[in-house]
Amino acid sequence: MEILSTSNDLQKLNSVLDSFIVQKTIPSLRSILEEPITHHLRNTQEIPLINLDLIISNLEEMNIMSAVYIKCIGDIHMGVLLYLPEEESKTLAAKLLGKPISSELAGIATSSISEIGNILTASLINAISIDMGYKICSSVPGYAVEFFRTLLEAVVSDFGNESDTLVVSNVELHGVNSGIGIHILLIQDPSEVKKLVI
Repeated sequence: MEILSTSNDLQKLNSVLDSFIVQKTIPSLRSILEEPITHHLRNTQEIPLINLDLIISNLEEMNIMSAVYIKCIGDIHMGVLLYLPEEESKTLAAKLLGKPISSELAGIATSSISEIGNILTASLINAISIDMGYKICSSVPGYAVEFFRTLLEAVVSDFGNESDTLVVSNVELHGVNSGIGIHILLIQDPSEVKKLVI
């Protein structure tokens, strides 16, 4: 297994992504949820595909997650996986729709979660495009309710076999008043890192 990104590259990538999240993603979510948002970007890591457990905490392993996956292509290739525990996604959907969600998420409730993924992804890639001049398009959001490991394996398979590692940035966004927590994994092939840390 060859590690392609230096620790300096990963630190720079972490700083670059964090600046874009602060500039565009947090204001977008603050506007949607109508409350202050805090965030934490864990250290960006290059992870061997054979050791995805480095991403999966014990809590996430046991929970069914509601998730939105969006693939970004163009000058930059990136996978964006937004996820939160299924019960918490009902709280988010209820807040977005202005009415309680009593049973399984379906129809307009799942569409509202997908749209949050779409908006937050667009805010990030627009910030990258404006700052760095890259042309990036995003796919239609894919929505699923599944164990986190299954979701992650599906996302990883979307990257093909270009490398035996992936660069993963883990973002946590929290609504201060509602307590809603949204997690976002930004996933890239290591060859893409240099494009963002130039």
